[in-house]
Amino acid sequence: MNKSEIQAIYALTPMQQGILFHSLQEESQSGMYLIQYVFELQGELDLEHFRRAWQAVCDRYSILRTMFAW
Repeated sequence: MNKSEIQAIYALTPMQQGILFHSLQEESQSGMYLIQYVFELQGELDLEHFRRAWQAVCDRYSILRTMFAW
């Protein structure tokens, strides 16, 4: 990533610090830590509208465009 592309640098939250600590302690693990949420949608889903809505959310909130570099 180019330095000119960086918009902000955030400190890790205490939970993120703990996740990083534990993932680094587990040498046999891949270093990945996954927190998964599952939602069940009922009814018909218009995929194009859903895609555009999700893109609008990501465009609006920079935290959703965050990468974690270690």
